[in-house]
Amino acid sequence: MAGLIGGRPATTHHLGLDALAATGVRALDARVVDDGDLVSAFSVTSGLDLGLYLLERELGPRVAIAVEKLVAHERRGTVWRATG
Repeated sequence: MAGLIGGRPATTHHLGLDALAATGVRALDARVVDDGDLVSAFSVTSGLDLGLYLLERELGPRVAIAVEKLVAHERRGTVWRATG
């Protein structure tokens, strides 16, 4: 609401997408949105997907898969990226 990420792509819970867009954010209906130095998640459970995605992005897929198995959570949905 403070306008700190205006013009950038981000996501939030589906009930807040319109409010997010009203602040000038490019609100996307995706589970995880990666815009480089700004990464956002859709809801509480997608926070797990966000954490696993960041592990993969920073440390590689082997680490992410190992942690995925450790916490017994299978990632789902899409990751929107600004590039690619």
